[in-house]
Amino acid sequence: MKTPARLVCTTLLIFALASSTITLNPIASAATKSIAMKKLDILTSAQGAEGLLISGKTVITYLNTSGTNTNIVLTGLDVNGVQLWQKTIDSGADEIALAGAVDGTGTVWLAGDSASLTPVDTSTIQLPADNPDGVVAEPLSRLRGDMNLLTLWKLSPTGDVLATYSLAQTVPALINAISVNVSGVSVVGQINDKSFAISMSPTGIFGKPMMIGSSKTQLNSVVRNIDGSMSVFGTSSETLGGKKNVGIRDGILAKINKAGAVTSIVRSSAPKADRSWNFADTSLSLTGYVKTGKKIESAFTKFTAAFAPTWTTRIPTNGVSMVATSGALTYAVMGSTSVIAGVTGWKATSPQLALIVFDSKGVITGAYGAPELVSPTALAFSKDIGIYGLATSNDGSLSIFHAPAR
Repeated sequence: MKTPARLVCTTLLIFALASSTITLNPIASAATKSIAMKKLDILTSAQGAEGLLISGKTVITYLNTSGTNTNIVLTGLDVNGVQLWQKTIDSGADEIALAGAVDGTGTVWLAGDSASLTPVDTSTIQLPADNPDGVVAEPLSRLRGDMNLLTLWKLSPTGDVLATYSLAQTVPALINAISVNVSGVSVVGQINDKSFAISMSPTGIFGKPMMIGSSKTQLNSVVRNIDGSMSVFGTSSETLGGKKNVGIRDGILAKINKAGAVTSIVRSSAPKADRSWNFADTSLSLTGYVKTGKKIESAFTKFTAAFAPTWTTRIPTNGVSMVATSGALTYAVMGSTSVIAGVTGWKATSPQLALIVFDSKGVITGAYGAPELVSPTALAFSKDIGIYGLATSNDGSLSIFHAPAR
């Protein structure tokens, strides 16, 4: 499919409106009975997988392969981890997928970088008339173009490419997250070490990239709202919106309206702490690390649309954690490094995968663990088949895990 006109656009964003700072401490809950840790199901190996998504009843992994040119390979699996299909995105040029999402219709979206097709030289080479030794010249290797196209792929639930949209950049963009709904697509990442957010309409028209802060600010996650605005989350050690950082680095939450203006910024701060919001669910369940000295925890917080916390808790981890929500429940997966308050039968002395289920008040209602796994790399929920994810083991291999029905 022909892509929209490719423009290199850079807009310096001026933070002008509301900005505030919050310090989140764990919110105390009424005493509840302890929850026994149950075993996570480990379904199958997923070597090389970059991410995991769910469309309907199909678990989809994607990975990037190298060769004459880099391609994207998608694999569809059933609920037991058995392969159903495999598709390759190969335009003839290099392309890589860096983030993925599934919209309300089950359509799969990937965000990443690609290169333009290198023109083929069709000129005829004139050979000397005399060649007594029969020497044949080796063909020249095809020149590979830089992957300077920020690219979105729209795919069917079975991995077929429905449309491709690209926007030219001066350098490859590092894509950290993508969020999709009926109003369009939003993406965050870094270009030239500076954070940016960009939106695309449902018809494939890109807006201007909005540059946020300097290299001291990083955007890790995005939630696109139904009106075309977006909420972005990350970390910063510089003044934003007139507010200086309190800790070494603060977690940040920002709202960007449809016109591309920042309307509010909230800092999650702790004195002498390094904080970051790394992962957000569309319901505004957030998680990220809190590092104070040698102490590392993952914060799990449920926010309102106004960025006010309704509950929050911290759990000792290796700093890696993710969340997914289903109704009033929040699923939190992490590289646990110690006991977990309110959970029995669990005492990790080194990073081990744990998945905790919180209710609407932040009370633990379920707990699952897999000591043979270390850290999560992807997490997805479907009302049809439940919660699935990717995790690494001590030897670096990747496996797909699943939380049994509660």
